[in-house]
Amino acid sequence: MKSTKTGQSAPQNCLTKLRQNAFGAGTGFSFRNRYLASNWLPQKPAGWLPARLTRAIGGLFALAILATGGVSTGQTPEVKKFSWEESLDRDPASNDFGVGDREFDLRSRSLFDGEILAGFEGDASWFRIEDGCIVAGRLDQPIPKNQFLATTEKFDNFELRLEVRMRGQGRNAGIQFRSRRPGSRDDVPAHEMIGYQADVGEMQTRSIWGALYDESRRRRMLVLPEPPFDVPWTKPKNADDDQTDAPEETEWVKMRIVCYGPRIQISLNGTRTVDYLETDDNIPDVGVIGLQIHSGKPAEAWYRNLRILGLD
Repeated sequence: MKSTKTGQSAPQNCLTKLRQNAFGAGTGFSFRNRYLASNWLPQKPAGWLPARLTRAIGGLFALAILATGGVSTGQTPEVKKFSWEESLDRDPASNDFGVGDREFDLRSRSLFDGEILAGFEGDASWFRIEDGCIVAGRLDQPIPKNQFLATTEKFDNFELRLEVRMRGQGRNAGIQFRSRRPGSRDDVPAHEMIGYQADVGEMQTRSIWGALYDESRRRRMLVLPEPPFDVPWTKPKNADDDQTDAPEETEWVKMRIVCYGPRIQISLNGTRTVDYLETDDNIPDVGVIGLQIHSGKPAEAWYRNLRILGLD
């Protein structure tokens, strides 16, 4: 799927990573890794060796391991680390900065246990727990203003996976990331959030599922998938034919958000909708995650199976 982007298109194979000792951001995850972005060729960190020499050294090391009978790894699966040098040789179509399903299942952790909203903050009158899901919004009244349920932890480089669906007349929600609550110096209402948002639902009858929006900051779409990722709205399966007031709803949609340095990737049901490179150095690359229900007609956004993995 190609994307129509109002921001900077993400050139392929453009990241250079300078390794630093990881330290926390109150999360247990790596807080900061520096990246240099180029529109053509990655810049080389100090101590860089030519690719041929690096490969030759690696080959000699591999032969030495084989000669000594190899290295026992037991039952632990190999975890593949990202290498900026390997990115030069990657097929652009496979340029995914996340991890595979098996590694994610083994190493990720849950953000929500299905029972209590520990580790979140927000207006409790607009969020509840039902059937092991976080439900944002209400069907019995309009939603006067945007509402967000935000984590109290901050995350920088990560892969987030969750499932989301919508119900009701209002058809707009989303997932905030690398975001923050407004401060006293921000000309933004206190209930809002400032940061990236992976959109859910519709805007003026057009699907915005899987779009990338910049909330309360640049206030514009950074990536709008083209063609749109359409998600059908139907009556509930248990609703009677004559139950005309039953709210329409969508099926569950699997969302995957990967943030790695200045790169942001969003996928829905395995289809990539966003591959974005942030070129503004003033945009923070760390922040909280938030679940949104947009102001407007009565609506609910349901979220479940929220799991996250820090990417070092």
